[in-house]
This record gives sequence, structure tokens and C-alpha cells, in this order.
Amino acid sequence: MGRIIIAIILTILGGIFGSFLETFLEPPVFANTIPLAIMGGFILAEVRRKNDK
Repeated sequence: MGRIIIAIILTILGGIFGSFLETFLEPPVFANTIPLAIMGGFILAEVRRKNDK
């Protein structure tokens, strides 16, 4: 349960960070991929962890 909460918090923080980077990244769509990459990393880690059991 703790990993889920950490994943949610870090995804939200990534979204906030991405919204600040929208003005610097070209095209701005790249800023929206930051929270998706964080969330995808957590999903991939859980899938790998489940396969290792």
C-alpha cells in the first residue's frame, strides 16, 4: 500500500513540475509526458516485481 501512495504523490509532483516546464519545453506536449513516465515506471517496477516472485 505504501508504494501506491508514493507513486500517486510522485505522479502529482511530476505533473506540477511538468506544468512549470511547459514554458521551456518545445513542443509543450513533452511537459505532459513527465507524469506519464513516472507512473509508467512504477507500473513497470510492479510488473517486474510480480514476475520475480
